[in-house]
Amino acid sequence: MTIWVPTLDRSKPLYLAIADAISSDVDGGTLAKGDRLPPQRDLAWKLGVTLGTVTRAYKEAELRGLLSGEVGRGSYIRSGNAVSPIPPIAKETDGIIDLTHAIPPPVVTAQEFDSALHAVMRDPRKLDLLDYAPPDGFALHKVMASHWLKRSGIDANTRDIFITAGAHLGLITVLEAISEPGETVMAEGVNYALLRNTFKNAHVEPLALEMDSEGLTPTAFEHAARTTKSRILYIVPTLQNPTTSTMSMRRREEIVAIARKYKVTIIEDDIFRLLDARVQPPTFYTIAPELTYHITSLSKTLAPGLRIGFVVTPQGQEKSMRSHVRTMASRTVGITGEIARYWIETDLADTILNRTRRELASLRASFIELFKGCTFRCEPGAPYAWLELPEHWNVSRFAAALMAANIKVTPGSAFLLVPSLTPRHIRICFGTSVENFKVRKAFETIRTLMREQDEDEFTPVA
Repeated sequence: MTIWVPTLDRSKPLYLAIADAISSDVDGGTLAKGDRLPPQRDLAWKLGVTLGTVTRAYKEAELRGLLSGEVGRGSYIRSGNAVSPIPPIAKETDGIIDLTHAIPPPVVTAQEFDSALHAVMRDPRKLDLLDYAPPDGFALHKVMASHWLKRSGIDANTRDIFITAGAHLGLITVLEAISEPGETVMAEGVNYALLRNTFKNAHVEPLALEMDSEGLTPTAFEHAARTTKSRILYIVPTLQNPTTSTMSMRRREEIVAIARKYKVTIIEDDIFRLLDARVQPPTFYTIAPELTYHITSLSKTLAPGLRIGFVVTPQGQEKSMRSHVRTMASRTVGITGEIARYWIETDLADTILNRTRRELASLRASFIELFKGCTFRCEPGAPYAWLELPEHWNVSRFAAALMAANIKVTPGSAFLLVPSLTPRHIRICFGTSVENFKVRKAFETIRTLMREQDEDEFTPVA
């Protein structure tokens, strides 16, 4: 048995410090392949830590490929070529409360992630995941998508379902499939911050349409459809980004009637729909399946790194879509799809989704409490708020003052589809990885800053 008593970096969790010491001493040659480490109880006594801490440290070293343990024989160094642990988040983000990402809060547990990975490891067909996926996705993933889409009231044939590497690539692929270079695409004037670049990359031009409290107005849509050659409409009907508005059933029916009258194809981006647990009006795809491409994903409801998008095409349009998926390289990664499939088929996805809803509801309640008396939009289920600033504040200077206080928000100008007057709004997202009490403190700082009459006199609050 090797006499090994490491020097620990006690600024980090002790089990990680022990595992890191094993890794460092393997790399430095102090520990060699085949060396037996001290019994866990002995090492715990020498280091002045609990037995549980050493047990967890040895387990962490096993996960890194450093140790092999056998009951009754002890723990042995496996190799000097272990896999390095996943690096931490970049240090330059430390201390910044980033409220700019419309993503779910980090609610997935290590056990839920591990269970999906273990299922992949046990599957005898796992090596197939290293091959290219079919253009429209693996058959089992299309069935998975079909089950998930039923939550939105969509009962689609798997033939019409495409699996893409996220909703964003799904949107670009649809635009490439149904538009001509230089064609105009109609959309709400205040919209998804990356939509301008998305249209540019797809070689189409935006036509910004007027909105009200429900989103796109039928009057503006019909005027554009009647007076222009545009025959494509992009729309976010539920928890619209950034305004959080949701279209009523009557509004959806009015939009569909106009689209049918002028033969307009609808691209329905419904990625936030399931965040609102209330019964929603039917999707545009449900109302008008012959006109609608429906797009959704898992990254806004389960985990942002789960880049799985679902596109449902109108019947008969799957061939064109399939060829463009291949050209755009937008098909998904098999392993990611398997994680999603395991979660959906075992109902873990429902557990994660419900946890996400509760977390967002808690943060939304804090926001509404602190900003009582202010003008804002933040509908139930929304992962962000659309906050109007007082008239004396310049939006860009307000965002800069918050950045000086280590709080990052998105100015309203980022959401303008075409250049126009800057809205007096900022978007504040709830899906940050920092603790809730820090988010609440950030809300308090924003509210305090709004009350300031002279931005030059603002003193940043850490």
